[in-house]
Amino acid sequence: MNDWIKHCYSRLLIDNHITEDDPSYMTRFDPAQYVAMVKKAGIQSAMVYASCHNGNCYYPTRVGHMHKNLNGRDIFGETVTLLRKEGIVPVAYYTSVYHNHTAQTHPAWRFQDILGHQHEGRYWFNCVNSQEYREFTKAQIGEVIAYDVDGIFVDMTFWPGVCYCPNCRARYLEEFGQELPTVINWRDPAWVNFQRFRERSMVEFTQDLTNFIHSKKDMTVTHQNSLIINGWLTGQSAGIAASCDYTSGDFYGGKYQHILGAKILSATSRRQPFEFMTSRCVNLNDHTSMKSEAELTCEAATTLANGGAYFFIDAINPDGTLEPEVYTRLGKVSQSLAPFTRKMVELNPVLTADTGLYFSMASHMDEKLNGRSLADIFSKGNFWNEITTGAAMEELNGEAIILTRMHQPYRVVASDRLDLEGLKTLVINNAMFMSATEVEAVKDFVRGGGTLLATGLTSLLAMDGSTTGDFALKDVFGVTYSGKNSPRFHYLAQTAGTSGKYVSCYRPAPLVKATTAQVLAGVNVPLFDPDDPEHYTSIHSNPPGRLTEYAGLTINHYGAGQCIYLYSSLLAQQQDAQQVFGNWLFREHTSAETVLETNAPGSVEITLLKSTNNQAVLVCFVNYQKELPNIPVYGLRVTLHLPDLAQPHTCRRVSDGKDLPFVVTEGNLILSLDRLDTVEMVEIS
Repeated sequence: MNDWIKHCYSRLLIDNHITEDDPSYMTRFDPAQYVAMVKKAGIQSAMVYASCHNGNCYYPTRVGHMHKNLNGRDIFGETVTLLRKEGIVPVAYYTSVYHNHTAQTHPAWRFQDILGHQHEGRYWFNCVNSQEYREFTKAQIGEVIAYDVDGIFVDMTFWPGVCYCPNCRARYLEEFGQELPTVINWRDPAWVNFQRFRERSMVEFTQDLTNFIHSKKDMTVTHQNSLIINGWLTGQSAGIAASCDYTSGDFYGGKYQHILGAKILSATSRRQPFEFMTSRCVNLNDHTSMKSEAELTCEAATTLANGGAYFFIDAINPDGTLEPEVYTRLGKVSQSLAPFTRKMVELNPVLTADTGLYFSMASHMDEKLNGRSLADIFSKGNFWNEITTGAAMEELNGEAIILTRMHQPYRVVASDRLDLEGLKTLVINNAMFMSATEVEAVKDFVRGGGTLLATGLTSLLAMDGSTTGDFALKDVFGVTYSGKNSPRFHYLAQTAGTSGKYVSCYRPAPLVKATTAQVLAGVNVPLFDPDDPEHYTSIHSNPPGRLTEYAGLTINHYGAGQCIYLYSSLLAQQQDAQQVFGNWLFREHTSAETVLETNAPGSVEITLLKSTNNQAVLVCFVNYQKELPNIPVYGLRVTLHLPDLAQPHTCRRVSDGKDLPFVVTEGNLILSLDRLDTVEMVEIS
């Protein structure tokens, strides 16, 4: 397998979705200027557009549509050739599904929602269950990979909605003898089966493309993985990442989404490094408003500190030109990070931690939609506002913030891989769908001495939607599900802790009773239904009213380990009260022994990367503040417990290669940094 990814930790894409609607568009494109700008940016690998969302190709295609303003000129091929001459690794960009020209000219290939809509604004979609569209895609990709490229990125490999086109209807009817369901209900196996059908269809499409490409050429293949965090609507599943040689995706949710997203890509990638994309503009919708050098540096440093390759996205001007000042700024970022990218190439490290956050894409849904017809949802204006990721992903986001701010290194555990090695604590957030394999692996982890923190409806349903009516992990939890849920607003009533007597939660939660578990906190509900407009305690709020018989927080011993069970999704609420409670919960009841003590402020993320080439470990510090540029952190100290390096030979700053004084006491390593501006890595060997 082509191993270019191991040597390229700085990467670039120049978006090119320019239409033919004006005769001047793309007429000033100059491959020499393009490559000169890539060199100015200090980039090791560049992704070049072969085909865009409009369905326009930038090379002479035999099976599709070439951008007419090029008049037959092969700018894709010219650019790839020049990049290779300059020692920059060329990778091809190809778009699928969102491919306007094919969808507009081939009605039988189109995606179609339940109301008959076949496009959304400027975007037209193809359905991956159209066999003719699949064959067209392979034929066009075959043209692209004939060029001298080392890899290809296939974009938009996700559903733009729920498809009810004739191709989907016919296939579903043939396979299951039923029409497609039209009402959402995550407790109905028929609806769950339809969702699994949608996921399987997209996996088959991506795997078919990957297999085709690998059969033709020794090169890397990756698909769009950014929708991995977006819930059920786009039909994402573990199989998409499994179709990739490495994961890649673009994210725009700010610092904490970046930190968590990087760890998710790391956990789901078959090969390292993963690739984390983000635009050089404030977002993809803005063409000119560029991020500051400080922000770009923080973003790239965050990716590197999590073991990934940083990747910037620019956008070409309509006439085909580029803005030199953009690449001057990117070049400054690359230059400042050069010592760190060189070290990553040397060590090819992977993220390591003793706390794991469970990542279950099958559980990224929201039961508040149960009983709603898709026709009703899609008849509304912006249906994306109603389709949320649900409690599982929201809790993951909240806990990621808590752990980052309290400097407890963590990694993500993908539910299909179950890599639990080295973990002391495993956190499972409302993972309602779990396979028998997952359940047994979790039982073995706790039985063997691990600590499990589980919340909500974790393990209530099998992957096909069937259930016994109770948790598959009930023996580990030490609680049983009553089958009832709390009102929308309720309180965890604590008897201990540091965050106050009551911690509020804003969404329904399962009501459970302890069997073998010790109850640490109860459940308090308002005296009146929070949605009753006639009877209430306070007109603005719903104060605590009645302590119920149900358990809110419990601890249960199972084998050599223990399980902490929290009934609600209050850790999803990114407010101080809930985060203070979460901090107390992790410190008091979970096991983590990597960062024992530090005076680092909450703006500093601390990660550990373990070399795959030798016995070295990188301790990474990224100072990423809300107001940029950063205020430097002075006199930073950290005490680490690193069992694999109980007697380190050297500790060396990566930024300048200088040895760093250290102290080893009682098996723990004490490091100090005089000053941290944005990023530092310490190599311990």
